[in-house]
Amino acid sequence: MKKLSVAGIIGIVVGAVAVLAVIGFIAVSVLRVDAAKAQEIALNQTGGGEIVSQEISNEGLWNEYNYTIVNGDSWYDIEINGFGQITELEQSVAPAR
Repeated sequence: MKKLSVAGIIGIVVGAVAVLAVIGFIAVSVLRVDAAKAQEIALNQTGGGEIVSQEISNEGLWNEYNYTIVNGDSWYDIEINGFGQITELEQSVAPAR
């Protein structure tokens, strides 16, 4: 069996790390959602309504989406991560007049 030199082992390790980094970057790029998809998720979760405010913040390689939605007498504050998962949802009802 042939012995590998230290340089050969380092080369293999560096190559493996590079391949894993590329695979990770591609996975993040494919799995993340854009603003239009995040809006769709938010509106589906609240049963429709009107988006009255939105904020998009950058969290590394992906964005985080925050929406305020009004649907009838209900107000929703919803947060969606870059992969389309709802991370926070608060609902309040407007007081009767």
